[in-house]
Amino acid sequence: MGVRQEMQTERCDILICGAGLAGLSLLYRAMKLGIWKDKHIIVVDASDKKENDRTWSFWKKERTDFDHLIHREWKELLFFSHEGNRIPLESGGYTYNSIRSLDFYTHVLSWLGQFKNIRFVKDTVMAINDGENGCRLTTETHIYHSTYLFNSLFRKPELKKQEQYFLQHFKGIRIKINGIAPDMRAAHLMDFRTGQEYGTTFFYTLPINAAEIFVEYTLFSKSLLPVEVYDSRIREYLATVLQIGDYEILESEFGVIPMTDYQFRRFDGHIVNIGTIGGDTRASTGYTFTNTQKTIGKILQAWQENEGPYFVKETVGLKQYLYDSTLLNVLAEEKYKGYQLFGDLFKHTPASVIFAFLDAETSIFQDVQIMKSLRILPFLKAFSAAVFRNFKH
Repeated sequence: MGVRQEMQTERCDILICGAGLAGLSLLYRAMKLGIWKDKHIIVVDASDKKENDRTWSFWKKERTDFDHLIHREWKELLFFSHEGNRIPLESGGYTYNSIRSLDFYTHVLSWLGQFKNIRFVKDTVMAINDGENGCRLTTETHIYHSTYLFNSLFRKPELKKQEQYFLQHFKGIRIKINGIAPDMRAAHLMDFRTGQEYGTTFFYTLPINAAEIFVEYTLFSKSLLPVEVYDSRIREYLATVLQIGDYEILESEFGVIPMTDYQFRRFDGHIVNIGTIGGDTRASTGYTFTNTQKTIGKILQAWQENEGPYFVKETVGLKQYLYDSTLLNVLAEEKYKGYQLFGDLFKHTPASVIFAFLDAETSIFQDVQIMKSLRILPFLKAFSAAVFRNFKH
């Protein structure tokens, strides 16, 4: 029998568990503000972040801390219904933007490299725990103790019987078109011109330049597909819808985002959950980037004012939770198909109002405007059930 190696222990002020969008955004923005310049910080992640593992897309009206990393922005946006109706979207000053994760990792990690008080550890997190005097993070060989721990590592929660758990799963490829390319200037925000037998299914199509486009096959469903289905559907879409036959795949990515009405816990003593595990992913669409940045802004403001991370008002609050739970339950009942629902939504509501709604910035009047564009009966039933479940607990 081998001799078990004794666990090494180390103490710091702040632990960041996960060096993805949420963890690195938090650290980058905190160091830009100078509020953690005297803190001993350790960041733990199993990856060294040297690959472009995903593309973050989001819309915005105002500047962000990462505008200089935007790979491409689109002012012209289109929606295509399952029947093939082409709907230009009135963005109302919003632009749709895309950031490549590798560009983000490279810039942020390079900039943070100047600070001697930050250390990055490549290791697998086994457990995190909150205690009376702070937090503990356990890896295979180390135990780290800290005053605060910011966690962005997602694990599927234990769901109650009536809670929904959909997956937004997607395969995206960036291609170089050989020969004559179609004239594509607008981003296809949602293109439902594909089969719907696996659930709510659509394409994102983002033109990058005259010869390159990014195409993503996206589904809202409760289970993943065989790998070959994603590839065959992308080939079919390129050939029959976009009429592109000769191309070279430059890059590909695959991802899964949970869409659930489980109520995530932001604070667990000295542990602060951020990103998807903190409830920053919008359950109705899977969009995460903007909500995560808003949450980080609140954490940093609280730190500047009170030397701690705690804030009260969530960006995705009770109203947004009830709306998202309603939508997921409508999709689960399958009486109002997803392609029909989104078709009605974009046909009857200005895109700028929809964008504001998904960023949790709409008024009650605008919420009613959105609801009036949809079939009222399925939503009233599901909304009433969501309200009952929430106040029952």
